Amino acid sequence: MGRAVAEALGVSGRGRSLIEGNGLVVTWCVGHLVETLQPEGYDPAWKAWRWDRLPIFPEPFRYVAIPQTRDQFDVVARLLNREDITEVVNATDAGREGELIFDLVYRLAACAKPVLRFWTSSLTPEAIQEAYQAMKPGEAYMGLREAARSRQEADWLVGINATRAQTLRMRRAGAEEGVWSVGRVQTPTLALLVRRELEIRDFKPQPFWTLRARFAHPNGAYEGRWFKEVEGQVQERFATEEEARGLAAKLEGKPGKIRIATGRTEKKKPELLYDLTALQKEANKRFNLTAEETLGLAQNLYEKQLISYPRTNSRHLTEADAQKAPQWIKSLAQGQLAELAPFLDELRKRWPVKLDKRFVNDKEVEDHAALVPTEKPARGLAGDELRIYELIARRFLGAYFPDRVEAKTTLITEVESETFKTNGTIVKEEGWSAVDPPHRRKKAEKPADSKPADPGEADDEGDEETEGGLPVVKKGDGVDVTSLHPKEGKTTPPKRMSEGDLLSAMQGAGRDLDDEALRGAMKDCGLGTPATRANMIETLIKRAYIERKRNVLLPTDKGIRLIQSLPAEALCSAELTGNWEARLERMRRGEEARETFMADIRGFVASVVADLQEAPAPQILGSPCPSCGKPMRVIPSTRRGDFFHRCSPCNRMEPVPKA
Repeated sequence: MGRAVAEALGVSGRGRSLIEGNGLVVTWCVGHLVETLQPEGYDPAWKAWRWDRLPIFPEPFRYVAIPQTRDQFDVVARLLNREDITEVVNATDAGREGELIFDLVYRLAACAKPVLRFWTSSLTPEAIQEAYQAMKPGEAYMGLREAARSRQEADWLVGINATRAQTLRMRRAGAEEGVWSVGRVQTPTLALLVRRELEIRDFKPQPFWTLRARFAHPNGAYEGRWFKEVEGQVQERFATEEEARGLAAKLEGKPGKIRIATGRTEKKKPELLYDLTALQKEANKRFNLTAEETLGLAQNLYEKQLISYPRTNSRHLTEADAQKAPQWIKSLAQGQLAELAPFLDELRKRWPVKLDKRFVNDKEVEDHAALVPTEKPARGLAGDELRIYELIARRFLGAYFPDRVEAKTTLITEVESETFKTNGTIVKEEGWSAVDPPHRRKKAEKPADSKPADPGEADDEGDEETEGGLPVVKKGDGVDVTSLHPKEGKTTPPKRMSEGDLLSAMQGAGRDLDDEALRGAMKDCGLGTPATRANMIETLIKRAYIERKRNVLLPTDKGIRLIQSLPAEALCSAELTGNWEARLERMRRGEEARETFMADIRGFVASVVADLQEAPAPQILGSPCPSCGKPMRVIPSTRRGDFFHRCSPCNRMEPVPKA
């Protein structure tokens, strides 16, 4: 980003750590250059992991340069304090995390020079020059800065204290050595996977039978599925094979009649533009790319000035963006996606074109607008980078095309008072879907982020739907039953989550909260942010809480044990995040004091530590019994604070060493 800014502002030359010229000096951070001091840096006594050292509350927080990037920090700090530099421009990412990156460096460097804020969603020269002319004083972003610091410090307090407390508790219960990490976003994210896994393990499949019939009409054949309505509920299954085969025998050779024949036209509007999470889900579904891989590819495209800022949570454009959009269309015409030429030709015929108001809404854009191509034509892209660019380009271009129009037909066929249902669909007009074809799952696939199965969820597909035309029929027409096919099925558990499914679950994690204000706070964020979710998944993998198998994420035994053992529900639910996000948003707007928020966080952390210390020891499977080899359970002694390994089969007991 630094080099792009320098080039756009006429600062020529090259440098490893900075570029200087034309009265400007451009330097950069490589992610965070500063981190919070570890507990022992405040007090050597805090190095020991002991109950009597908790909770840990640094006052004030202190920071140090990250060792791996110390050289770059020194460069930036030296420039901030150089005598001939009188003004500082903060051009980090436009958002809460970017504000924090700059603020920590600025404060650790002890700089007091006036700051201007540079804010852009694109790295094209035109966008950079426009943002440079529209800079605001740094004080205009004080609320954002306070919210960023508060979020970072609150996460540190919860993570450090809850992790140490839970680790001590697990060791006391006989769990293996090592750290049992707990975090505000990490732990409820893990809980989503653990709960799904336990639902799958506890699920007991139930058999059932369905009945399909094939009908002959003078204008053609079609199939239907048996159903009946019982007290307002639709029943499509038989509990036993005998019932299904008995009805098939009863109806064999009997005439039928079309009782209902309805048709309707259904219009489907173009999909909204991509935000980062939507792009990551689509790339995972289509190409099996991880969230981290997709973010990296999008970042590369952004740095090549080919797409807008990737870490966005908006699927809309501003009115100002919409005025620039025709130039983005022209860049697609000049780029390497030759397969888009027919669609671009169609737009030329009705030029000038305008985006529908569904896609343009200033109120739906906070820091950055939706992901779109820029005015720079794409050339020389290949592999996954090209695939990601094409997804973004097609989604943007599809927004200019009309609705997809489908003709839906429903038939109800009656045989001896028994009813069979048939659905059919014909695509009348492809509209936007010709440009941006929806991904089609294989027939056996189901979205893994759908609600968990209950006794009504089955491995067969429900209503029969025929893609293509059904024969032309009308109500009252007679038909012949040519065959009847009883089919065995069984209820199925929920599917294990792919990475895209977990992203969906994280994004929608607050939708079940009872508190309307908390639901509202999480509406656009959920667990984590578009910028942090990919890293959170990788963190859970590195900490051995989950593992990736092909395109599925599975909790490990360690991850399951952690969630099952936590007595503090607040650490496993989305409510904590919802509460924080609501208050941080108020802080950003200047409606809540940072001091009040942080005082409440300290109170919450103290209660979590107390709850973990006082809660009964978790039932952990210990090491194998020396006598019989079976795993021993950890049980409490009659003396407070002591625990034993006990083998139920041979009643052997051994003390658990204290942490």
